[in-house]
Amino acid sequence: MKLTVTGRNIDITDGIRGHLQNKMDKTISDLGEEADVHVALLVEKHRHFAEITVKTKGFTVHSQHETDDLYASMDNALLKIEKQLRKHKEKTQDLRIKKGSQSKLRNQD
Repeated sequence: MKLTVTGRNIDITDGIRGHLQNKMDKTISDLGEEADVHVALLVEKHRHFAEITVKTKGFTVHSQHETDDLYASMDNALLKIEKQLRKHKEKTQDLRIKKGSQSKLRNQD
C-alpha cells in the first residue's frame, strides 16, 4: 500500500501519519491487492476536513468528512471508505456466484 498524506494549513506530524497508517493497514488488508491511498487534510479556523481516495486495480473509492476534531474527521472518513470497500467486495462475490450458477445451468442443458 502506498500512502500519500498532504496537508493544507496543517503540518503532517509523525503521530498523524502513524494513526493513518495503522487504520489504513486494517482497512486495506482485506483487499489483498496493491492500493494507492491519498489522504488530504485541511484546517480552516475550527473546521477539520479529511479527504481520502483509495485507488486499486479496477476501481476507486472516495470519501470526505468534516468535524471539529482532526482525528475524528480521519476516522469517520475511513469508516466511509471501509463501508464502500465492503459493498464493492460483496458485489463482486455476488457476481461470481451468479456467473457460477449460470454456467452450471448451461452445463445441465
